[in-house]
Formats: sequence, structure tokens, C-alpha cells
Amino acid sequence: MTNTRQPELLAPAGDFSAACAAFHYGADAVYAGLPRFSARAEAVNLTPEELRRIVAHAHALQPRRRVYVTFNTLVQEHELAAAAETLEELNDIGVDGVIVQDLGVYRLARRAFPHLRLHASTQLAVHNLAGARALAELGFSRVVLARELTLDEVAAISREAGIEIEIFVHGALCYSYSGVCLFSSHQTGRSGNRGRCAYCCREPLTPATPDGQRENAPAQFPFSMRDLALAPLLHEVAATGVASLKIEGRMKSALYVACVTDYYRRKLDGRLAPDEESRLVEDLQTIFSRPWTQLYAAGRDAAAATIIDPAAVGHRGAPIGEVQTVTVDADGRWLRFQTRRALEKHDGLQIELPRGGKPFGFAVMDFRRVGASRLEVELPAGTLAEFLLPPEETPMIPSGSTVFCSASQAVRRRYEIPKLRSAESRLAHPVHVRVALAADGFTLAASTEPAHADTPGAEVTQNTALALTPARQPDQTRAAIERAFAKSGDTPWQMTHLDLDDPQKLFVPASALNAARRSLFDLLTTRHNEQRQAKIAETLENFAISAATAKIAAPADAPPHWCAKLLLAGSFQAALPGADEIILQIGHLAAADARAKLETWLTVLPRQRLRLALPIITRSHEEAALAATVAALLADGWTRWECANIAGLHLLRSLASTALDLTADWPL
Repeated sequence: MTNTRQPELLAPAGDFSAACAAFHYGADAVYAGLPRFSARAEAVNLTPEELRRIVAHAHALQPRRRVYVTFNTLVQEHELAAAAETLEELNDIGVDGVIVQDLGVYRLARRAFPHLRLHASTQLAVHNLAGARALAELGFSRVVLARELTLDEVAAISREAGIEIEIFVHGALCYSYSGVCLFSSHQTGRSGNRGRCAYCCREPLTPATPDGQRENAPAQFPFSMRDLALAPLLHEVAATGVASLKIEGRMKSALYVACVTDYYRRKLDGRLAPDEESRLVEDLQTIFSRPWTQLYAAGRDAAAATIIDPAAVGHRGAPIGEVQTVTVDADGRWLRFQTRRALEKHDGLQIELPRGGKPFGFAVMDFRRVGASRLEVELPAGTLAEFLLPPEETPMIPSGSTVFCSASQAVRRRYEIPKLRSAESRLAHPVHVRVALAADGFTLAASTEPAHADTPGAEVTQNTALALTPARQPDQTRAAIERAFAKSGDTPWQMTHLDLDDPQKLFVPASALNAARRSLFDLLTTRHNEQRQAKIAETLENFAISAATAKIAAPADAPPHWCAKLLLAGSFQAALPGADEIILQIGHLAAADARAKLETWLTVLPRQRLRLALPIITRSHEEAALAATVAALLADGWTRWECANIAGLHLLRSLASTALDLTADWPL
């Protein structure tokens, strides 16, 4: 695998400060969400005004940076108007891409805002070449692949898909493929596909005995994933030919974004010596870190022990020592260990305990060198020291327990988070201004150039009655008008071209120009907003009409249509006698095995009551065999199919020579 083009480094921006930090520390692009339709609904997210500011800042940087917006939740029918308004807002702001999960949102955006660049979210669970090709044919510019792929799979898809590929290289992992996990939805009513995952996979579970009783044993976390970290393989990752390397973390702080972006930027650029990298990794771990995993990047045979973190959960920190003992004196209980890292007052310490779960932690307040009574405010690495434990009840801390630094004042000082002034991050639309002066007043006209064919420009005119006298310095009139229109303040407008019609060489007072400018730009804003609202109304009307024509009408008194879905490889005796249709999941059976099973089914049910279902997940190494099985079954005359994802739809359409009766399974 070889690639000469360095991929984009894409950082998370859960809030405005995180976006500023990401760009300051080397991100080529950030991805951020608005308060609605974001798969991280509980992140701070950006307001539309903050998004405008960060887009303006990104586009003004040299080289130009990019801002992508997450629109990656499923949208319900009653939310379509809000969805159209949001898409129009993103179109008006000029974001560099919109990350989409819902294919209905894709359809809405493609028809109404064709110049919006669309990225397919990892929530679409695209995990093979067929899925990537299908999205390319739909007009997506980029696809974010499932995290579970190997680098060989990523390289093959990147090489052959005809679409930009983005992959995650760092951050939290889901136990399931993103987009097809219903754990939180079923357990709590909070759907991950609606941005409200309750992270049930991080909850403790207690083993049960065969009779159903709970064992008296520590809770375990069998679904709690380690954090992905592909930094050790970054050269191999870049060589796959992917367009973008994505860091997860829109729920994380600006400090975390600064440090993790700095680490991957320098690592990607080859600017990290081994000892410097070790220090930077440790700094990152003090801010937030679960144990790390490379998941399946190096191959599909990764052991569960390298992926799951079964005994503990949450942030640990950087390991800096082992507990020697806990001593007691008149002042309280003191934790003794030799620190491998310099520490200071207000740093945080955490200790993993035998009970598992969240580590026990506390802030460093009072501490001393062993053998001394004087309290210190900082300690160098290598010091044997004692730290006063909190006065409230603390757990028993066994000797040998690992001590972690879970917060560092030194790291906070090292990563200054820049603050942008409004003047540095103002997104303004270019305006062509025309000024005509006459003895009885002046006329101002302003027009905007359409950014795209689907966003027409606005134009307004304003007359001001005022007796004008000849100018003493007529050669200064243009400059005076330019100064007046440069003061556009918080408006979304900026004059980029001026036409002056002044045959009588007249003078206009600055106060009159300023008042007229404010009024003119207010009119332009009103006109612009009216056009935007008209665009939204037109979009919804057209979308409603097109959706109505696609509806399949059923008689009002039609009885329910009952289906039973079963494994083709299972027992056909499980078929419900009253089912109108039996859906058979073919899985990844070889063609001969599938044919034999279907022959058995045909002895009890007619073909018209059977439908074949494609698997939800088909990895690249399974694609050829599945295609062979599907081709064989199509040749046998099986035309009734159920698709679980867009890859399956693409596969069927590419192999079928006759019309098919297709239904969509819930993931699609």
C-alpha cells in the first residue's frame, strides 16, 4: 500500500472553544454539530452564529481549513420542516460538508441544495466496497467507514470505490457497528440513532449462577470497549489512501482537543522523537484516557482481551506509580508512592481498586516528601512522597495498586486555548453597492451575487431626499463612501465593489451616508431572509409532492400483512402457520447449501410466500462468496428479496437481469 498524498486531519469540535483549539493545534478540518440533528445531542454543540464565526475563521486561515457539520441522526416526519431550515442554514453559511445518516435527509438535500457536499456518516454502517460504491453513485462526496475494518479492507475500498474515504483513528468505540445498535433504545428508550445513546455498554453487569441468582462477585463490564488509538500504525494508515483521519471526541473538552490534535498533527508530519512522543502521550492520558486498542486495524484476529476493558470503566489517566502503603497520623490518612511524573497542587490522582468499576480519585491538596513534615506545592519526578487522602470515607487501597495522574495543571498551562475576537471570525457575504448622487438627494442600491444556482442573489434600492451641495474635494468622495460602507458591523454583508455615479461632483455628509448604509443593509437582510424562507417553503412543498407520488396505497380495510423472519439455516418447523410471508435470512451460506435449504422449504410453502433476506453485515472478505450465492439464487428465479443496507441494494441491482420485488429491512 502506497500513498503520496497526506490525508486530512479531522478534529472534533463539541463547542466553539474546541473548534478554535483544533485549528490552532494543526487540524485541517473540524466537524461540529448544531443543537438539533446531531448524533451527540448532549454535547454543547454550536449555535448557528458560532458556526458562522468558525467557518469564517477556517476559510480565512492559510492554508484554508474546512468545517463539516454533523446532521447524522434519523429525522422523523414531523421534523422535516426543521430539517429543511437547518439544511438551508448550512447552505447559506457555506459549510464544507454535511455528514448524513438518514437517506431521507440525503434526498432532501440533494434535490433542494445540490451544491451541499454530502458525507455519509459512519452511522450508515458502510463496511464493504459495495456500500461505498452505492453511495458514490448517489452523489455522496465522502463515506466514513465503519470502525471495525482492517487496514487491508480500508485500502481496498479506498482504491476502488471512487469516493473519498474517511476513517476514525482515535477515540471512543461502540460495541456494535455504529447505526445498527439498538441496546440503548430498547433498554432506556434513548436511541443512539437519535443522538441520545445512554451508553448501556458502559454499565456494570453481575454474573448469574445457573439457577438465575446473582453471584457475590465484583461487577464486570463485558461490553465496555477500550479507546481506539491508531497512532502506532499511523504510517500504515496514511498509506491506505484514505482522504481523512478522524478523531472522535465531541463530548470532550477544548483542552483534550488541543492535545490530541497536537499529537496526531506532529505524528502525521513526522515531527515526534520517541522520548517526546512518550511525554505527549502521557500528557494526553492525564486529560482523558481509557486503555487503548488498535481494534482490528492489523487484522481480524484481534483478541477480545485487547479490545474490551472488562474490569473498570471511564477515565484513568497516565500511570505514574504504584502504592507502597497507606499511613495514618494525627492529620489523617496518607497515600505513599514514588511518582514517575512531576506533580503539583490541584493535580488529580486516581487508583484502580480490586472491586473494579470507576477508579477512586481525588485532587492533590496536601502532600509532603516521605520523612518530612513540611507540605510541598510541587514535586519533581522520582520523589517518594505522601498525599493526604480526602477526609470523607475512602476505600481500602491495597499495596501495589496503580496510581494514575488524572489531571495536570502543567498540561493545562502547556495548551493555551486561543480566543477569537468577532472581527477575526466574521462571515460576510460580498455585496455590490451602487451610489448615484443628485442635487435633491442620493440613491443606494445593493445586490448580492448568487453563491449557487439554487440560492439566488438579493437586490434592494433606497432613495434619500437631501439637498446636496458641490464638494470642496470631489476627488475624496469615493473614499468617503468606501469608509462609510466599510462599517458594516455585525451585519452579514461586506461591500466588495462600488459603482459611483456623481456627474455634479456633490458632497454627502458622513452622517447621512452612515444612516443610509444601515437602512440599506437592513433592507438587504430582510430581503435575503425572505428569499431563504421562500426556498424552505418551496423545498418542503416539492418534497411533499415527490414523496406523495412514491407512496404505495393500500385499501383502507386491508387486513394486516403478517411476516415471520427466520434463519434459512434453521428449522422450517418454526414457520408460523398464519404468516402471509416467511422471510428467510440467507446469511453467508454457500450457493449449494442455500439451494438445498430452499428446496426443503418449498416442500411446505409455495415460493410466493417466501422472501430472501440479505445479511446486515457483509465484510469485504465475504463479498465475493455472497455475490456468488445471490447470483445463483437469482438464476433459480428467486425475485423476492429484503435488503438490510444500501450495499445489499447495490449488489442485487448489479446482479439482477429482471425486475425484483424488494423490501427494506430496518437498518436501511
